[in-house]
Amino acid sequence: MPDHSATDALDDALRSRRLFQFAALLFVAFMGTAVQYGFQQRWDVVLILGTTAALMLPSQWLNHRGRYEAASILILGSATLALFGIMWRSDGLRDSSLLGYPVILIAAGQLLKPKQFWWLLAAMVLCVVGVGLGTLNGWRGATTPGTDVDRLTDSVTILVVNGMLVWFLAYDMQKALMGLRVQIARFRESEKNLTHLAQHDALTHLPNRVLGSELVEQAIASSTRHQQLVALLFVDLDNFKDVNDSVGHSAGDEFLKQVALRLRDAVRHADIVCRQGGDEFLIGVTDISDTQGIAQVAAQVLQRMQAPFHLRGLEILATCSIGIAVHPKDGATFEELLRHADLAMYQAKESGRNAYRFFDEEINTSIRENLHLISSLRQALAQNELVLHYQPVFDLGNNRLVGAEALVRWQNPKLGLVSPGLFIPAAEKSGLIVDIGQWVLQDACRQMQAWRQAGAPALMVAVNLSAVQFRRGDVEAVIEHALQQSGLDPTQLELEMTESTLIQDTDKFMQTLQRIKAMGIRLSIDDFGTGYSNLSYLQRFAVDKLKIDQSFVRRLLNGEKDVAMVSAIIHLAKSLNLTVTAEGVENVETRDALQRMDCDQAQGYWFAKPMPAAQFEAFWRAQLATPEAP
Repeated sequence: MPDHSATDALDDALRSRRLFQFAALLFVAFMGTAVQYGFQQRWDVVLILGTTAALMLPSQWLNHRGRYEAASILILGSATLALFGIMWRSDGLRDSSLLGYPVILIAAGQLLKPKQFWWLLAAMVLCVVGVGLGTLNGWRGATTPGTDVDRLTDSVTILVVNGMLVWFLAYDMQKALMGLRVQIARFRESEKNLTHLAQHDALTHLPNRVLGSELVEQAIASSTRHQQLVALLFVDLDNFKDVNDSVGHSAGDEFLKQVALRLRDAVRHADIVCRQGGDEFLIGVTDISDTQGIAQVAAQVLQRMQAPFHLRGLEILATCSIGIAVHPKDGATFEELLRHADLAMYQAKESGRNAYRFFDEEINTSIRENLHLISSLRQALAQNELVLHYQPVFDLGNNRLVGAEALVRWQNPKLGLVSPGLFIPAAEKSGLIVDIGQWVLQDACRQMQAWRQAGAPALMVAVNLSAVQFRRGDVEAVIEHALQQSGLDPTQLELEMTESTLIQDTDKFMQTLQRIKAMGIRLSIDDFGTGYSNLSYLQRFAVDKLKIDQSFVRRLLNGEKDVAMVSAIIHLAKSLNLTVTAEGVENVETRDALQRMDCDQAQGYWFAKPMPAAQFEAFWRAQLATPEAP
C-alpha cells in the first residue's frame, strides 16, 4: 500500500520548485523588458512591468512558507494583469504581449487546481474582450504604438520564457517516465520474488508441494508420451523430533537445510526434489524405464543420509524411511501417487525404519481393513459389545484361588468372539485403547466389588494398563473414579504394565506411579523377560510383582537353559521381595516344576481358561466349597 504522506511530500517539493523557477523566469523577463521600455521612456509600461516583477518577491516568500496556492495565484494573476495593461497601453490585440497568455496557461496547468485554472482562463478571456472592446469603442485613450524592435524583443522574451517552461514540463515528464520505468522494473522483480516465494520453501529453498505437484504432473504427461515410468518417493526423517529436542529448533532448521542439500545431491539433475512440509520431502524420479533403477535411487538416498551430520560442533546420525509409488501402476495423478507413497512409507517405518518400500495393493487393503476395524471397534464400545473374561490366578503354595486377570473380549454380532490379538493393536494405534482401558478398569472394579458383596473371598483383580493411557495424562483420575464409583478396596486392585510402558522414565510418570502406589494399589510388570528387562526399573518403580511371560513357561520342560532362565527370574524377584506369577501353565508337570522353583503364583489353561463373569462366579463359589488343589 503506497505511503500517501511520502507521495504528498514529493508533490509539494516539485510544486515549490516549479513556482520558484517560473517566478524567477517572469522576474528576469519583466525586468529585462522594463529596462528596454525605459530606454524608450515608456514609463507607463515600465511601471506595469516593474510592479509585476516586484510582486514575484512576496510570491517567493509565500512559496517558502508552504502556501503554494496563494503564491501561484499571485504569480499567474499579476502576470495576466500585467500583459492586459501592456496591451491596453500599446497596440491592443495586435501587441505581441498577447502571446504571453498561452505561456501563463501552460504554467497554470502545472500549478493551479482545475477550478482555479478555469477562473484564470475566464479572466484572460475577459481581458482580451476588454482590450478588443476598448479598441473598437475608443476607450483606450492615448496609446503609444509599438515598434518593430518592441515586437521583436517581446516575441523573443515570450518565446524564451515559453521554451523554458516547456523544457521544465518535458523534463518533469521524462523524469516521471524514468521513475515509472524504475517502478515497473521493481514491480516485475517483486512479482518474480513473490512467485518464487509462493512456489518454494522458505527454509530449504526447494520447490514446495504446490510447485512439486506441478512438476510431477508435467513429468507424468511427458512419460505417458514416451512410455517411461515416473516414481514418487515420500521421504520421512526418522526421529527428527529427537534432533529438535536435543539441539533446539533453530539448529533443527539448519539440519533440514543440510538434509535438503543431501537429497538434491543424491538424485539426478532431471529429478524433482521438494519439501512436503515439516520433516517430509518428496522426490520425483523421471524418465526411468524399470523399478530397479528406482530402487537404486532410493538406496542411494538412504546411503547419503546415513553419513554423520555436523551441526554446531555436534555429530548427528540420522536416517529416513522412504515410500515409493510408481506411475502408471500406482496412480495416474500426483495426488494418487502421494497417497500411495505415504502408505508405503509407513510400511517402511514399521519394518524397522531406515528402509524403502514400494506400494502394493495389499498395503491399501490392509489400511482399509484397519480403518474398518477401528470404526467397528468404536461402534462396539458404544453398543456395549465388549465383555470381560476372568482368568483365575492360583497360589502355588496352598493351591488356593487368589484372584483373576480381567481380559477384554469383543463379542461381535456377526463375527462372534474377536481375538484380542486382532483388535488390541489397532486400538493402540488409533488411541481408542484409552476409552477401552477406562471401561475395562471401571467394569472390573464394579464386578469384583459385586462379588465381594455376594460373599466372595478377598480376591485380587488384575487389569492391564496401556502406555497410551499414561501418555494421555489422566490415568490417575481414571483409577480414582473407578475405585470411588465401585467402592472397591484399592488393595484388591492390581495394575499390570509392560516393560515398554516403564521406559517413559520421566518425573511426571514417576510421580504418577508413586501416587498410585500410595492409594494401596499393587503394581505388576507383565510379560517380564520379553522387553528391556532393565533391573533398575524394579527398584526405581517399586513394583510388587513380576509375571513371567508364557513363552518361557511353556518351554520350561524343554531343557536346562529354559529352566535356568525361569529360575533366574524367580530368584531375582525373591531377592527383591517381589511376588512371582507364571503365565501359560498348561500341564501338571509345568506346575510341579514351578512349585519346586518356589514360584508364588500361576495361571494358565491347566488351572482354568478365561471365563465370563457368571462362569467365574460359579468357579470361585466352587472353590469355596472345595478349596483343594485343582
